[in-house]
Amino acid sequence: MSKKVLTPFVATHPGEMIKDELKERGMTQKQLAAETGIKPSVLSETINGKRSVSLSVAVALEKALGISADIWMNMQTQYDLDTANITERDNQRQTVSITIPMRDRNLLQELVRKFGWACVF
Repeated sequence: MSKKVLTPFVATHPGEMIKDELKERGMTQKQLAAETGIKPSVLSETINGKRSVSLSVAVALEKALGISADIWMNMQTQYDLDTANITERDNQRQTVSITIPMRDRNLLQELVRKFGWACVF
């Protein structure tokens, strides 16, 4: 029996939680970088979802914020899994054959343009 995978609409990067923590604590990225020893550019890229949370960053965040490195690593793993599942879901193509009356052709052309559908007229 196969396990059904629930795929979110969008994946949430752990950087979002870092951003939330900074806001709640009234800290700046610069302060967190100084406290953790993480390069400000690395911290910024992580917070903005352009870089993964590495083990060393997770350990530094644990020391500075008191949130377990396990949690940071688990969130990164979940983000990676969600991203892969979203990509797989989005790459699955479904083909549907329909016949549209001539009077509705302009509407169909607009839907094709808006949603990027492939269509043969």
